[in-house]
Amino acid sequence: MGFERLRFFNFRNLRDAELELGAPQVHLVGGNGQGKTNLIEAVHLLCLGSSFREKREAAFLRNPDEQMGLHGRYRSAEAGEMAFSLISSQGKRKEIRMNEKPILDRRELLAAVLCVSFVQQDMGFICGPPEERRKFFDQTLSFYDFSFLDSLRGYRQVLSARNFCLKSRQSELLDPYDEQLASFGLELQRSRQTLVRAFNEVFCPLFQEITGEDPVEIRYVPSWQHLRANEEVVAHLGASRGRDLALGATASGPHRDAFSFVLGGRDYSHFGSTGQLRLCALALRIAQARFLTLQSGRRPVLLLDDVLLELDSGRKKAFVARFPAYEQAFFTFLPEEAHASYATSDTLVLNVLGGEFHR
Repeated sequence: MGFERLRFFNFRNLRDAELELGAPQVHLVGGNGQGKTNLIEAVHLLCLGSSFREKREAAFLRNPDEQMGLHGRYRSAEAGEMAFSLISSQGKRKEIRMNEKPILDRRELLAAVLCVSFVQQDMGFICGPPEERRKFFDQTLSFYDFSFLDSLRGYRQVLSARNFCLKSRQSELLDPYDEQLASFGLELQRSRQTLVRAFNEVFCPLFQEITGEDPVEIRYVPSWQHLRANEEVVAHLGASRGRDLALGATASGPHRDAFSFVLGGRDYSHFGSTGQLRLCALALRIAQARFLTLQSGRRPVLLLDDVLLELDSGRKKAFVARFPAYEQAFFTFLPEEAHASYATSDTLVLNVLGGEFHR
């Protein structure tokens, strides 16, 4: 099922329009800069309330003096019919609604639609900075474990307050923050450890199937690696207080945790070729979609933005064949790509030119 209808106005370079979709697979075919990725981004915004490529909401507005709007009607066997909307204007915070009711907490969106995106920026999960890998695994947990989301929010709030005290050298206020940081932080650490063990069961064989190489294993090294109890963490933070005061920041904790991809005892990102790392990133996203389907029992909406472009036809088909059952999948293709070979009898093909969509 998935999105049956999308409507947008004043969004990026897209011409104001309403699209009838109602197809399990949608192919967006057009040259660079025509609007394919913008439509993918619009669906991502409706599902998750955020963009995969842009934090500045002003960038969404084609005309900065006018309001921007996205609307979508979604249907699934489990949840029935749902209506989503997102309104944004210059200098104002965006407003997101589901079934005409304002979304006050992002978890409401996470619980409504499972959306997994495959984009060029995913390479950062493999060979980017540590915070990119933490972001991926925290996102995965947040899709189905809302207690983890609560702990993550709590940790970030306490960390921010503690860092403010360190910078302003208000050391007399640190003791209660140390206790809260220990409590929230150990919850995050336990959740991440459990996740990596379960995620490897999906990712490792999938990577081997797709690449034909020995399996890459995900390793998790927590900053508080040998600390298990709250009092141990509090003692550690107390012993490190002089260093933290000198830095003006908290030097240890889950915000410093490390994830890596290991093959033969070596960090895969340090010796894999660009092509191998790209395959690894694709395998990671497929594993995420399959893992989340197993955990939640929901079928995802898949957004694939040019990530299959550099693969040969055999590899492309191998990837598509390993997707979990999905509600809907959006693919972008350049005109010269053989997109018809991936189509089914009920695929909707939209040609994209200058922000307009033609069947």
